[in-house]
Amino acid sequence: MYDDLYKDMYDIEDNENWYSIIPLAFLVSIVPLIVYGKMMVFTGDYYKYWQGIKSGMDFFCYYKSLWILVSTVIAAVVFGIMLFSKNIKIRKTKIYIPIVIYSVFVMLSTVFSDFSQIAVWGFVERYEGMIVLLCYMTILFVSINLASNKSSIKVILIALICSAVIIGVIGILQYFGHDFYKSLTGKRLMLPKQYQSLAAKVKFQFGDKIIYSSLYHYNYVGSYMAMLFPLTFTMFLLIKNKFYKILMAVVTIIMFLNLILCHSRAGIIGGGVAIIVLVIMMRKFFVRKWKMTIGAGLIAVVALVGFNVYSKGALANRIGSLFSDAQDLASSKGTSEEAFKNITLQNDTVNIIFSNETLKIKNISDNIVFQDSSDKELKTNINKSNGEITFLDNSYKDYKIIKIDNSTTTDKKYNLEVHKNNLKMRFLLYNGKFDFVNYKGEVVELKPVEKWGFEGKEKLGSARGYIWSRSIPLLKHTLILGYGPDTFAAVFPQGDYIGKLIAYDTDNMLVDKAHNLYLENAINIGMLGLVAFLAILIMYLGSSIKLYIKREFDDFYSVVGLAIFTAICGYLGAGFFNDSVVSVAPVFWVMLGIGISINYKLKDNNNKVEKV
Repeated sequence: MYDDLYKDMYDIEDNENWYSIIPLAFLVSIVPLIVYGKMMVFTGDYYKYWQGIKSGMDFFCYYKSLWILVSTVIAAVVFGIMLFSKNIKIRKTKIYIPIVIYSVFVMLSTVFSDFSQIAVWGFVERYEGMIVLLCYMTILFVSINLASNKSSIKVILIALICSAVIIGVIGILQYFGHDFYKSLTGKRLMLPKQYQSLAAKVKFQFGDKIIYSSLYHYNYVGSYMAMLFPLTFTMFLLIKNKFYKILMAVVTIIMFLNLILCHSRAGIIGGGVAIIVLVIMMRKFFVRKWKMTIGAGLIAVVALVGFNVYSKGALANRIGSLFSDAQDLASSKGTSEEAFKNITLQNDTVNIIFSNETLKIKNISDNIVFQDSSDKELKTNINKSNGEITFLDNSYKDYKIIKIDNSTTTDKKYNLEVHKNNLKMRFLLYNGKFDFVNYKGEVVELKPVEKWGFEGKEKLGSARGYIWSRSIPLLKHTLILGYGPDTFAAVFPQGDYIGKLIAYDTDNMLVDKAHNLYLENAINIGMLGLVAFLAILIMYLGSSIKLYIKREFDDFYSVVGLAIFTAICGYLGAGFFNDSVVSVAPVFWVMLGIGISINYKLKDNNNKVEKV
């Protein structure tokens, strides 16, 4: 029995088969690191439901999606060759049933989708359509059957951890203002040859102290670190070899710092769920090693306090917002006293409704008149330099209105911009009738939108309250089949301009994801597909709880099995607030496959374990 993980990797028992899992190792290590530009031309549904532009450069998703497909095909071919040559046998397990059912509903939802192009390949800057979802199911199946020995599992884990360290170091450097991707060298490496001249013009949307690494968004860093932190932390606690314990301690610190500094509250929740699971599973260990437990806790507290001081309180504010959001959700009070509520149009009248007042804009004898909630005319002040209109009434002092006269000799036409704090609303008065104008400058009708729950709480969780309240009504149409993989942007009520003003303070917002892994599946794949998806998870989680709740963790498979179990719990916890994305999901599905494989091995060899 070896304590040394490196020597153990080349154990004679296992060294014949680990080469077969190179495609899986590539998926968990190289794919998350891919950042390279692809100029995309948007036509059809892509143009219709994207941002009204005909082309754009994708750096973070297209090539990840492409290499997921390539790696999956190679992994499937390798698996087929090994199966044909009788080097492996397909493991018999009932978990294949929900895997097949989920795959069938993915395909059926695509076939019957009204947005077939999106459903097959995925939406802009996501590219997680039917092809990729079927790749995930293939990855899961292959991982269950190929990652069946210690050498194979270790190759995948080492590849994953090396990749995670690179991602983590990039993230920490970004936090301290040294963003490789914003450097001229980084931009040139990301751009294809024909676009090198544009390197200096490439701009990224994220500001200071934001970690997005190679994963595209801080929320995706959160989901990734919600897996990697508990994975490495569990291995740090249980590995006995001193060298590897020190090494894993360093890796765990890098993962922890990225988790708390990336600004993803979903990641913090996922990491918290994973740690709770770990404490329950290892309760005896933490009691027995109480000094280590206290030491680890103190290090975490020092790190939190130190980085909170460095960020001038931003870290505490971000974490604290979790509790304030939870308090607001539980409260029946709802919106603040000055919250924007609605806009109503009645031909010659606009009513801009807030919780505490209503501004009425009326067209009276071709004159624009402003009134309060009681129809009392408001006295105005006009800035002669810019034409800006303000009100003398204290209750309306935050309003600023710009009136532009576009009248002709035959038509009366005025454009109005109404500003209040961060809100900006546009209206057109044409021949005595008011219309709402969206951010594109188009006259649009303000139609009522179906919604459920979160009334007055639309801003909760970075507007997740709004997204969920408008998404839940869609479920009545997806009881059997969904709208199609990655079609959320096409079916979400993007014309809900009032709702977007309430949630985002602007109508210029494309909602392209559900911000909930489970709601995403229910809408895109359908409720039956969601049931199959949950069945896969429940079968694995139930098996893991039974195996690890009373285990001593003194052998390789139980240590790695527990580490993966906590990682899966972290990802699923973050999934209540984040979606599946090509940057992170391949790691999840490979880890889940290995976890299932280990669980069956522990069941089969419960009395034949080897020490770590």
